[in-house]
Amino acid sequence: MSSLKAIVVGKTEKGFAGEGVAFYLKRIRPFQPLEWIEVRSAAHSGRDPGQALGLEAEAILKRVTPTDILVLLDERGKTPSTLEFARMLESWSTAPGACVFVIGGAYGVAETIKRRATFTVALSRLTFPHQLVRVILLEQLYRALTVLAGHGYHHE
Repeated sequence: MSSLKAIVVGKTEKGFAGEGVAFYLKRIRPFQPLEWIEVRSAAHSGRDPGQALGLEAEAILKRVTPTDILVLLDERGKTPSTLEFARMLESWSTAPGACVFVIGGAYGVAETIKRRATFTVALSRLTFPHQLVRVILLEQLYRALTVLAGHGYHHE
């Protein structure tokens, strides 16, 4: 499988979000190494929102190569089932670059990120806080990796 990365805007908060991220990163490691990258959130207060999103986009794109598959997490994306997500992850594993998941900040992502995205995936039709999305993404990656490995974590 090609390498996995997650690029998230802003620091993961301490408490339940930080504990959840650490928990699932540890569980994912035996199946597939995952590089967790936190990029600085631009100050939105007193700044044009487009400019702030543009600064965050620059930080994200510095960490993405042209051969990477960029999977944007966005509530308007495709909502796959768990097994569909596992099959998508498996198909992305043959890419020459990494499979890079991007979670924007509280204000989303710039249009440049949306245009660069290979796929846009919604974890739900509901809107979640971006801190919680980190934990949900990692749990779903863990679940998909266990499905692909034939592990009994996921039950149908």
